Amino acid sequence: VCSVVNTSWNMKSGDSYSAPAISADLFQDLRHGLRLIRKHAGFTVVAVAVLAIGIGANTAIFSIVDTLLFRPLAYEHADRIVTIFQRNLNAGGAKDDVAPANFLDWRERSRSFEVMAASDPYSFDYTGGSEPESLFAMLVTEGFFEAAGARPRLGRTFRPEEHQQGRHRVVVISDGFWRRRFGADPHIIGRVVSLDQEAYTIVGVMPRNFQLGILPRAMSHDIWAPKVIQEYEPRLRGSAFWNVIARRKPGITTEQAQAEMDTIAAALAREYPRTNREVGVLVLSLRDHLAGSIRTALFVLLGAVGVVLLIACANIANLLLVRGSQREREFAIRAALGAGRARLMRQLLAENVLLATLGGAAGLLVARWGIRLIVSLTPVNVPGIDQVALDARVLAFAAVLTLSTALLFGLSPSLQFSRKTTHDPMKEGRSMTASVPAVRLRRGLVAAEVGLALVLLTGAGLLLRSFMVLTRVDPGFAGGDIYLLQAFTGDRQTTPERRVQFFRETLDRLRGVPGVESAGAVMAMPFIESNINIESPLRIEGRPAPPPQDEPSTFVNIATPDVFRTLGIPLRRGRFFTDRDAGDAPPVALVNDTLARRYWADRDPIGQRITVTMQGRPRTADVVGIVGELRHDGLDQDPRPEVFLPHAQLSWAGMVYVIRASPNATISLQSLKEQIWAIDKMQAFYRTATLDELVAKSLAERRFSLWLLGAFAALALVLAAVGIYGVISFATSQRTHEIGIRMALGAKSEDITRMVVANGMTPVGIGVGLGLTGALILSRFMTRLLFGISPRDVVTFAAVSVLLVIVALVACYVPARRATRIDPIATLREG
Repeated sequence: VCSVVNTSWNMKSGDSYSAPAISADLFQDLRHGLRLIRKHAGFTVVAVAVLAIGIGANTAIFSIVDTLLFRPLAYEHADRIVTIFQRNLNAGGAKDDVAPANFLDWRERSRSFEVMAASDPYSFDYTGGSEPESLFAMLVTEGFFEAAGARPRLGRTFRPEEHQQGRHRVVVISDGFWRRRFGADPHIIGRVVSLDQEAYTIVGVMPRNFQLGILPRAMSHDIWAPKVIQEYEPRLRGSAFWNVIARRKPGITTEQAQAEMDTIAAALAREYPRTNREVGVLVLSLRDHLAGSIRTALFVLLGAVGVVLLIACANIANLLLVRGSQREREFAIRAALGAGRARLMRQLLAENVLLATLGGAAGLLVARWGIRLIVSLTPVNVPGIDQVALDARVLAFAAVLTLSTALLFGLSPSLQFSRKTTHDPMKEGRSMTASVPAVRLRRGLVAAEVGLALVLLTGAGLLLRSFMVLTRVDPGFAGGDIYLLQAFTGDRQTTPERRVQFFRETLDRLRGVPGVESAGAVMAMPFIESNINIESPLRIEGRPAPPPQDEPSTFVNIATPDVFRTLGIPLRRGRFFTDRDAGDAPPVALVNDTLARRYWADRDPIGQRITVTMQGRPRTADVVGIVGELRHDGLDQDPRPEVFLPHAQLSWAGMVYVIRASPNATISLQSLKEQIWAIDKMQAFYRTATLDELVAKSLAERRFSLWLLGAFAALALVLAAVGIYGVISFATSQRTHEIGIRMALGAKSEDITRMVVANGMTPVGIGVGLGLTGALILSRFMTRLLFGISPRDVVTFAAVSVLLVIVALVACYVPARRATRIDPIATLREG
């Protein structure tokens, strides 16, 4: 009481003070708040921990969102940089890479851009290390670096004449390659390196953060080299594999550039109906392109941590209401000494600010740890993710969030207890049963917690259901221990005969490795980053030639005979390739289910003759079998029509070795590479992995979103359960006298349990209703993150509701059971 009297001195004249008086009062309020924090250490630890989790999670996610979506890009006039894609108008406008001839026409006809450039994905074999290595590279057309607004940290970029044959053997290297292979040698400019067994001169080194991420499957690149336009590329429109970047002219908006490109695309569709009839154009700012599919996931996660913070604030508000009920005598004494409502509110808000400040400081530690964890677990190579940090912008956000949180969780309790009357507490000398407004406020906060938790749990449940559906999709191949090695052999195996012989010999050696069941090779391998996608016109003998715009097409793949058994691709009818399908044998082909259904719905394709185009030449073959369909682009993408040709009849240089190991066999990728080096010690490998790794990587982004949202949802569930438990426990403790009387009058334990549980479940029921309504409204924003289920999936909504109700019942049941152990005689004697 003396403490209260001291801090309430000079209040009898009301709430009008001079500035020095207000400063003194504020200092006294803060000092009194610190004493309370020390005195109620248990309450402080719980409150600070809850706030630290809420503030820390929000700060961590905000730092990532700010870096990836809002922070200016590290390129000159980055707001004018755009990426340009083809759009498949026959597949809902899905964006695609660009065909070389289309790019060349775009560059010639467009007037909205200062410069437009393309990059052709490539790889160089580098033999300057301990073993041959394939380096991810880009062959870039003139103006690429100018379009990107990037300057090298050392040296220069390419001159116009270096895009001509014979003068093109110069390279610009990445900062990572410069450090990794050359020890950050500052005198690297002018050094000659051997790439693809040719001498190339290093003319520049790019800055560390120069990774544009313009490829659909973002990869870090080690080398950029000048692109020399080949003789056939101005006619190549059926195969799209280039990536285009451009810089808008000043004053030209992205919308204006899009309109112009739409006009150009329409003109090309009229001029080249066979290849361009369904080809549109999509102009995206570089920022929007880099955000890509992760934008939706980031905003969902930002909303999720916001929900967690709101639940945390509701929990703290309930704790403050409980503590406030225990401080009614203190408030009554202050009011009796003349403290007005504004003065009491200022005291309570000062305490809340102190509490929030401690929570915010601890939250920064949580955020720092969270950022490191999230960045380390990020499943894809997201440009800029390594630059996420607790900088001044993030610290400012954390400070504003901390103060806002103090107001959010402290305003209602402050309003509630600053209007207390002095009569009852002063007269009785103890806290009375909570007033009706206080009870309603606590129950309302519980309902809000439950509703918010249900929204978050529903989002996590939808992602989980979607992920489960996706993992049950048949990829077209059998599981097991399958190893993959991608090799491009054209630099040394320069003739078809040498390539056929090379793959035959290396596959024989691989099959001889102990533990290897079978081995084969295929050109286009599902899920691999550098998958080779070649689309060709399809002609079926005996059918009238359709108009050019209606000519069917198919993807073409090349395989050795054993690859189907190795991958477990089923044979529907006919036969697989055999060793007899050699170069001097009649040409044969296999078609997959998708192609067979599309073009031979009313007849058997086996025995039919088809013609496809490869390397600019028509290839006619007899269909000898129908095989299962592969999902090349992901489990969430439909299978594509596909024709397989035998490698012995069309010897492709770039192939993926596919090796199946026996169960429990111990095989390493290194041992498999050594078998190929025994035939060609200079052969490098573009990609090595297990098939399980590639499948897991294709699901990594969805799994990451599920993991994060699931973690936040679980946290929300725990906080909601704690909030329900705390409110019911406090309400039950205030009704001890009533419960004792009921038991003395004959109430059974079951009656008391039912009464307490029913009292606690009432706001839970209201919260479930509100949460279902909110989840129905907000779930539509998750459509892009879902596969195979509706954003209003009944099973998910029902399961989440039942889970939350069960958890709430447990949270209510524990204090209810404790209430049944009350001794009615002792309670009546105390009363």
